[in-house]
Amino acid sequence: METKRDKNPAQETWEYTAVNESDNLDLFMGLSEPRPLIKLADSLGHEWRHLRKAGQEADKAIDELNKLLSVEVGKNFASEDANLVVFGSLARKEWIDYVSDLDWTYLVDGQARSEHLEVSQKIKAALPKDSRPPQGAHSRRRQDREYRFGEPGQTGTFGNLGFSQQLIHQIGGQDDTNKNTSQRILLLLESTPVGMRSAHERVARAIIKRYLDEEPHLLVRDGSRFKVPRFLLNDVVRFWRTMAVDFASKQRDRGGDGWGLRNAKLRMSRKLIFVSGLLTCFSCHLDPRLQAKISTGNRDIKLAHLENHIWEYVQQTPLDIVALSITKHEVERQTAVQLFSAYDKFLEVMADREKRQRLKDLRAEQSRTDPVFLEIREASDQFAGALHQIFFNNKVFSSLTEKYGVF
Repeated sequence: METKRDKNPAQETWEYTAVNESDNLDLFMGLSEPRPLIKLADSLGHEWRHLRKAGQEADKAIDELNKLLSVEVGKNFASEDANLVVFGSLARKEWIDYVSDLDWTYLVDGQARSEHLEVSQKIKAALPKDSRPPQGAHSRRRQDREYRFGEPGQTGTFGNLGFSQQLIHQIGGQDDTNKNTSQRILLLLESTPVGMRSAHERVARAIIKRYLDEEPHLLVRDGSRFKVPRFLLNDVVRFWRTMAVDFASKQRDRGGDGWGLRNAKLRMSRKLIFVSGLLTCFSCHLDPRLQAKISTGNRDIKLAHLENHIWEYVQQTPLDIVALSITKHEVERQTAVQLFSAYDKFLEVMADREKRQRLKDLRAEQSRTDPVFLEIREASDQFAGALHQIFFNNKVFSSLTEKYGVF
C-alpha cells in the first residue's frame, strides 16, 4: 500500500525537491545518497517498496558476488586489463534473489592472454556454488538446488569473454552483429563492474568518444549549446528496434516457449533501457551545467566535456536516469507517480515465483485472458502512457522527441 502526503493542488505541476546543478556530479558519482529514484520517491511521498527492495538486494548481491569470486577464483578475477562486468537486473538494481539470472561478461581491454579464458571459466564454475535447497515447491535450474546467480539466457551474448576491440571499432557495418551491438549499448546503459573498474571505465569512455568522434559539429549553429549526439542516439534507437525484432525471431525459434515472460520484459525493462538512452542523449542539449563549460573554440576540449557528461550519466541505473530527468525538467507529479508505480507493480509480479513461472509457461494465444498477464498489460499500459506524457506533452522534451526521436 502506497503512503501519500497531502499536497497543495495548486502546486500539482512541480512539487519535487529540486536538484541543484552543483549537486549533479556528486549524484552521478555515487558520493551522495540516496539515489535519485529514492529522493524522488520520498519527495512524492511514495514508498515503491518493490523498487527499494530490489535495489537493496542488488547492492547486497554485488558485494557477496565479489566475495565469492575472490575466494573461489582469487583476487586476479579482476585486473587492470580485464574486469568482470554484470548486466541485466543486477546492474539495473532490479535484482530478485534466487530468481533473477546473472548476465555477465569477462571484459578484456588489452592484449589477449590464455589466462583470460581460464579466469572466465573459473568464474562460470564458481557461480553455482552460491546455492540453497529449493524453497517450497519451487526450484531454479535443478530439482535439488536453487542458484543465486542463475545462468544467462540462451543467446550466448553473456557468460563468456568480451573484447574491447569490436565494441569500440565495429559500430555499424556488416561486422557489427546483434550480439556486438547489444553488448556495446548495454555496456553503456545497464552495466556495472564487480571488483576492479579500470577496464570497464576505459572501454565505456572509448565507446562514448568513438560515437562523438563522428559528430562533425558538437555545438548548435550559434554555439550556445551542445547538440544531441545523433550517432549515439541512432544506435540506441537501433538497439531498441533490434530487441523488438529479436523478440519475434525468438518466438519462432523457440516455438512460443517463454513468450509471456519475454513479452513482459520487452514492455517494461527493455523499454526502460531505451528510454534512459534517449534521456541521456537529450541531456547533452538540456543540461545547463554542461552548457556553462562552453568557453573555448578547441574541439578537443568540447569533446572531453561532452564525453565526461555522458559518462557521468551512464554510471546511473536507467531508473535513476529517468528519476533525475523527471526531477530536473518539471514533469507533472501525476505522470511521475504513474510511471514508477507501474514499474513497481512490474517488479512485484517478477518477484512472485508463481506468477513469474506462469508468465514463463504462457503462450501468446492464452495471453488475452490470463489474469497474470493482464496485470502486466495494465502496468505496461500505465508505463507507456506516462512515457507518452513525458516525451510528447512535456514542453522540455516534446520538441527534441519530434526532431530526434521521430524525424
